[in-house]
Order: sequence, then C-alpha cells, then structure tokens
Amino acid sequence: MKTTRIRSASILRAGVAALALLAAGPVVLLAAAPAEAQAQDGVVRGRVSDQQAGAFFGGAEVLLVETGQRAVTGADGRFVINGVAPGTYTLRTTYVGAGVVDETVEVAPGSGAVVNVRIGADVTTVENILVVGTRANLSTALNRKRNAPNLVDGVSSDFIGQFPDQNVTEAAQRIPGVSINRDQGEGRFISIRGANPNLNSISINGVGVPSAEGDQRQVALDVIPAELLSSLTIVKSLTPDMDADTIGGAVQIESATAFDRAGFGGTFTAEGSYNTLREEISPRIGLSASNIYDVGTGQLGIAGSFSWFDRELGSDGIENGSGELDEDGGTIFPVELEPRDYVLARTRLGAALNFDWRLSDTASLYLRTLYSEFADDEVQGGSIFEPNPDNGANIVSGSEREFLLADQEVESYVSDREETQTIYSVAFGGENRFGSNLLEYQLAYAQAGEDNPDYVEFIFVADHSGTGTLVGSNLDDPRRPLIITNDLAGFNDASRYELDEAIFESGVTEDREWSARVDLTHDTFFGDNPGFLKFGLKARMRDRMSDLDINVYGGADMDATIADFLNSDIDYPLGLIAPQADPQAVAAFVRANQAAFNDDLDEEGSFIDSNVEDYEVEEDIWAGYGMASADIGALTLTGGVRIEHTEYSARGNEVTLDEDAGTLTLTAISVEDSYTDVLPSLNARYELSPRTLLRAAYFRSVVRPILEQNRPAGLIEIEDGEVEAEFGNVDLERTRADSIDLSIEYYPGDVGLLSAGLFFKRLQDPVYAIDLGGTTGYEGFEAYETFVNGSDADIFGIELAWQQGLTFLPSPFDGLLLAANYTWVDAEGGIPLPDGGERTAPLPFQAENTANLSIGYQKYGFSARLAATYRDRILDEVGDPEDPAFDVYIDDHLQIDLTAAYDVTRNVQIFFEGSNLGDEPLYSFSGSRNVNVQYEEYGPSYTVGLKAVF
Repeated sequence: MKTTRIRSASILRAGVAALALLAAGPVVLLAAAPAEAQAQDGVVRGRVSDQQAGAFFGGAEVLLVETGQRAVTGADGRFVINGVAPGTYTLRTTYVGAGVVDETVEVAPGSGAVVNVRIGADVTTVENILVVGTRANLSTALNRKRNAPNLVDGVSSDFIGQFPDQNVTEAAQRIPGVSINRDQGEGRFISIRGANPNLNSISINGVGVPSAEGDQRQVALDVIPAELLSSLTIVKSLTPDMDADTIGGAVQIESATAFDRAGFGGTFTAEGSYNTLREEISPRIGLSASNIYDVGTGQLGIAGSFSWFDRELGSDGIENGSGELDEDGGTIFPVELEPRDYVLARTRLGAALNFDWRLSDTASLYLRTLYSEFADDEVQGGSIFEPNPDNGANIVSGSEREFLLADQEVESYVSDREETQTIYSVAFGGENRFGSNLLEYQLAYAQAGEDNPDYVEFIFVADHSGTGTLVGSNLDDPRRPLIITNDLAGFNDASRYELDEAIFESGVTEDREWSARVDLTHDTFFGDNPGFLKFGLKARMRDRMSDLDINVYGGADMDATIADFLNSDIDYPLGLIAPQADPQAVAAFVRANQAAFNDDLDEEGSFIDSNVEDYEVEEDIWAGYGMASADIGALTLTGGVRIEHTEYSARGNEVTLDEDAGTLTLTAISVEDSYTDVLPSLNARYELSPRTLLRAAYFRSVVRPILEQNRPAGLIEIEDGEVEAEFGNVDLERTRADSIDLSIEYYPGDVGLLSAGLFFKRLQDPVYAIDLGGTTGYEGFEAYETFVNGSDADIFGIELAWQQGLTFLPSPFDGLLLAANYTWVDAEGGIPLPDGGERTAPLPFQAENTANLSIGYQKYGFSARLAATYRDRILDEVGDPEDPAFDVYIDDHLQIDLTAAYDVTRNVQIFFEGSNLGDEPLYSFSGSRNVNVQYEEYGPSYTVGLKAVF
C-alpha cells in the first residue's frame, strides 16, 4: 500500500536523523563545557511559596547572584540550579507583586542545598495579595511573562474567573493582540496578531490538538469549558523546542496538577444563567479537587476537574446571503432576503484527571488526560425571498427603497440537528535528572471529532401568483432589510406553503494524532556565562477522515403543507417571517411515507453531495532540533534551529455530472507529497534594570495547507455546453513566515506593567480562493473555482499594554485596579487575479484595531470588574477577486461584561455576571456597510452563582 511505503520511508529517515543527532549531541556537550564547569556538580533546589507554604508560585525568578545562574520556577513553584561550585552564595528571588527575598546558601563539595523560599512577608494572611484576589491572578501571568526567554502573554485560571467567559476562546480575548470570531454570540476561533485562525497552533498539556472542523486546521476552542484551565498562554515568538506550525501564535492550554498546592484542596461552583432572548434559565456546575499522597516511593498527586453547562440560547437575524443589491424602476432592493430564527441548546461537558508521581527529587512521571464534549442542538427556521420584478412589469407600488410585487414565490425552510464535537487528549511522560542533565520524554494521543448523525432540513414553497398577495422589500434600515406584504393573512397562510424538498444527512469527521518526543537538556557554562544546550526529537502521526451521506428528496407529490406540521411557537421580533414547520413532525411524515419519497429521490444531487466531501488524509511530521541558551550578564540569548520533515498522502473523489450526455461518474484521486523545512530562531532578553526589560526575537515557521485548499477532490458540471468546476489544488505550497519582534516592558511595582512592542511578519505563499475559468489553461471552463498561492504578504503591528493597581490612593480607592491593552495591525497581501495580476487587500480575519479596557475593584470582601472588548471589522470572504465591492466584512464588535462577587465567608463567595450588556449584534456586509450580508441579535445574559473553596 502507498501508506505503508510512505511511513516506512519516513521511519527510515527519522531513524537516520535520530542516530545523527544522538551521536553528535554528547560530542557537542563535552566540547562546549570546560573541564572546570564539568566538575561543578553541586545542585541548589527548592520551592517558592507564600508565608504559610500553602500556595506555590510559578514564574518566579531565582538567581545565584555571584555566578549569574538563573532559574524560573515551574507551575508548582519548584526550581533547580545545576553545576554550582562549592561555596557560599546569595539566592535572590524576585516575584512581581512581592518584595525581593535574599537567602544565604551554603553548597558543600559534591552535594548541594535545598532552599524553600517564602515571599510576601509584608502582607497579612487574609490580605495576602500573593494568594487571593484579582492582583494574585494578574501577578501570576506577569511573572511568567517577565521571566520567559521569549515573548508570551497569558492568563491564569483565577483571572479567567474574573470574567463571564464561557469557554477558552472567550478567555483568550483578554490577552493583548488577540481577537476572536463568534458563532451564535459565543467566542469560537482565536486570531492572533491579525492572522487567520488556521495559522495558529493549539496544544493541551503539551499535546497538539487536532481539529474537529471538517476540512480546517483551526480548532474551535468553544468546545473546552474555561473551568478546566490552569493557565492559558499565547506564545508569540517560537523557540526551537516548540512545534513550528504557527504563524500568528501558539495557544498553550494547561490543566491543574496536585503539586500546584500544598495538599488537599478544591472548589465547587454552581450557577444559573438567564438569556434575555430565550428567557430560559441555564444551569452550570463546576468541581475541582486535588490531593497528595505518600506512596512509599515518593509522592503521588491526583488532580481532577469537572464542568457541565446546559445553556439555552438563540438568535434572530436577517441575511442577504449574496451581499448584492439590484435596482429596478428607481427602487433599490436586496437580491435575496432571508429572515432567520435560531433556537439552540448547547451542552458543554468537560473533565480533566491528572496524575503526578514524584519518585524523588530527580525523577518523576505523569499522566495528563482531558475530555471535552460540546453538543449543539439547533432548530433553525427561516424564509427566503428573491424579489422578481420582471423588468418592472409586476411592480404594483414602489419608492426609492421600498416596493411591492405581484406573482412572487416565498420559501420557508426549517432544519434540526444535534451536532456533537469532542476533544480528547492523554499524555504519559516524565523527566529524569542526572548531574547537569535533564531528560524529558512524552508519548501522547489526541483526538477530535464531529458527529452529525441525524440532520434534517425541509423546504416549503408558496406561490402567491394570482392570489392578490403582494410581497416586497423595505430598505429604510439597510442593516436590517425587511420583507413586507399587503396581505398579512395570505402571506401567513400555512396551507399555501407546499413541501418541495426534504434532506436527510449524516456525517462524521475524525482527526487523530499520535506523538512521541524526547528532549535532553545539559546545563553548562560558556566561558563564565551560565546556560544550557538542548536537543530533541519528535514524531507526529496524524490521520484524518470525513464521511458524509446525504439523501435529497423532492416533495413526492404528497400535497403536504406547513399547515400539516405548523410550529406555532415562533417568536421573531425583527419583522416578517413565513410560517414555520415542526422539523421532527415533517421527518416522521417522510419516514412514514418512505416508499413515495424514494421514488422522488434526487439521485444526482445525493450522489454528488455524498461523495465530494469524503476524504482520508495522513500527515506525518518528523522533527529534530538543537538549541542553546546563555545568560551573558543582563543579556539572555536563546536560539537554535529546528528541522521538520513532512510526509503527506490523501485520497478523495472527483465527480463529473454531464447533463448533456446524461452521465454521472466518480473517479478516485490520491496524492502524495514530502518536503523538509529548516526553521531557525533567536530570542534575546535584556534586563536594562530590575524593572525594565528589552526583547528582540526572530523565528521562521511553517503552516501546511488546510484540507479544503489542497484536497484531491472536485466537482465538474456540464450543461448546455458550459463547463463549471470546483477543485482543491494539490500543488499548493505551504505558507512559511519570517517573524521579527521588538518590545520593551516596564514593571513599576505591585502588579503593574507598561509594555510596548513592534512586530513584523512576512508570509510566503499565502493561499487565496480564485476562479480561473476562461484563463490560460482553463479556456474550456465557464468557472473553475480553486485555490492558488499568492505573492508575499506582510503583517506589521504595534502592541501596547498597561495595568496598575492603584494602591497608592487613599482608602477606599486603593482597591482599584486598571488594565488596558491595544493592538494595531496592518496586514495586506496581493489577491491573485485570473488575468495574472493582483490587487491589494487586507488579509482575511485581520482586525486593524483590537483593544481591552477593564476597571477592577477589590476590598472589604467585595470584588468587581467591568470590561470592554473591542475588535475592528475583519475581512471574512473575498467575493470577487477583481472587485473589492463584493468583499464581505464582519463589522466591528464592542462587548461589555461585568462580574461582581462578595465573600460571605473566607471559603464561600456569591457572584453575579452580566455578558453582552450592550446587546451587541453580529453584522456583516458586502463592500459597504449599507449592504447587508448577515445581521444577528443574541441578547444579554445574566448569571448568579455560588463558589465554595475547600
């Protein structure tokens, strides 16, 4: 088989690379470290905690002042400094939000020292800003940012709790440079620094997450409840030990471990949420707990978390799906009008269970698991009206923006689906320290899937010809165009709407990835400068499949109308909508009369839709890297090179429908490809002063085409001598990018930060959709829709961030906390034109301006946070490569959220949340804001709940 041959060749190449790397590694290690450094085998280790040793702090900097050797504590507060010569040292611990702590350390010959550092002595237990409250949440993220060798931003789990964020995507919108795309009012995809969500990578507990999104690489993180997070980090500049499949940024999600705290502890949350549009109460519960057990050989930590949310919501909208306007007799009207009414129930179920076994100070094992399920039960109803003025002959009345027409048809449709998306990941690994070396290893499996087993859709058509019922449109508010009529009773007569089409669909998508990695770090000195060398290998084997089955029936001449299945429970406030059927009642009717509908099966349409979307893909990536880091006084340099070799194979179907010849054929297509990328990077961190840092970074990365773009599948339709086709392009090049960052960070004290940064990205071979019909090589096609690589595209941007606790103000105003960030991005590329030229346009999903502003307060057991999040308009779709008037934009979005809480006791808190307080709609337009493509309202939501800490 082709797959066996590809994988055998891949394994052979990976084996050769592994032998070369492992053979060269020890030689480099020995050559790099002078004899004196090799003899320094003392180890200073310890843990950074609060004064009561009840909470531990990750991201703290621990420095041996005399040697310049430096470590940053992990999430559990632990640190290790290797290669310390015998002697007396000053161990300096720096943590934003607490005073600097100096400890004297004695390192004996051939041994080491254990130092448990306690910080925050200047605050009381109850008011300890290092343990509780908004300041603690901000402080955790600030310390990780300050002490990282590369550019990162993030939020902690407690910080996420300060906002009414429903999922991981919404939590990410609080981070500088991040904007989000929404679905039904909820955050779905993350865009980082103006890059398409397909250009980001997502990992959970160090494991890359595949996508459940059919033919996309982007991961819809609305699947994962925010409660399962311990931290959420956006990595904006890569190091060689990271997967290089990101251009915008790498999203790293971590779940909690038991060693993040001293012993047993947990939280319980219960709440009820009310959506004003659905007028329903939605319950939500969350539970987390962890403990540490002595097991004879070391300690075993077990941490678990669970979240369940059954959310009732909905949306009301109106669309002009084509985004086009027409004109007749001086009247302007939408080419298509589609009022839509959605009723949804979204259930999120998430669980994480982590095991950590610390066998000794030098050896540990772990098992990380996470499961998340997102069920979207949606009933969608709507009307479709395409005005037909018959060259003005049937315009009964009209003005500049409104008219009524005779002899019109109106469609009413309804659909029902219960789509379930799942993400599952499990990782087993560990680490062993021996001397100045650290060996890390991991074996992992991740799976994402989408199951849509029983989708049904029904279309009814009413022909109002000869009835006296006039139908038309009104454009007084172009954002919300309306269907109008002179005869409301006739328009709403359900018996006029006859069943015209019935669609039954089932589909499944599954994306699975096995991965294995091993990393070796050697602490050493480069002359008198401490640092490390690091080498690693990684294999990722990914399999992806999609299977779709569709049966499309006509009305079977059953004379069925909406009156037979009327759904009287329709509440649509935006204007006129046709009567709606109950989809399950119609489905039962079709099944009860299956023989009649089988005789009216659209065999061609069913065959085409059931085969064009089927595919199988295998993508294997073999990677190796070498890197080094050195602390040269105040300067830290971290750099190296990563090599990734990719093996790709895919299978799909080409379907040809020749109406002229009366034939329908299917041809299986398979392709194979392989390529290698060399990806260097360098990060520089310079401590201008204890409070001021300068950073510079360069890295090269690569993102492979998404399946929609390069799949070996397509459709050809021939009718009346005209040929139209749509295909993936199997010859697409991957998109590579060179990224440069410059930034300055100032930490004024408390939990303050002032930062400013510049970034630049040059994308090679970005991908665009194009119609090549009639061009050279495609002269025989009326239309040939596919994808091509464009010329280089540039992303340039500025990031600004500020946050400050106003503790210097007199009481009670010293409880105030302000935070703001702003990102400006200029991202332009050349859209290829069929004639070989190009036109300049913004990159898709690029928001020129994004901003966050929040005002917080915490004192006397009360805390509150008012937040505003703004995203500028983004390009959603290139409608016509040659005419920007048909480009579709999603309009700017301003969301206002509020959270308030009161500590009833030290362990019990009640809280209130309000989201989308401004009732901000979704609006997209074509070319001009006056040309509707989609308008949707979701309504505000309010939540009341209780949280207990134990």
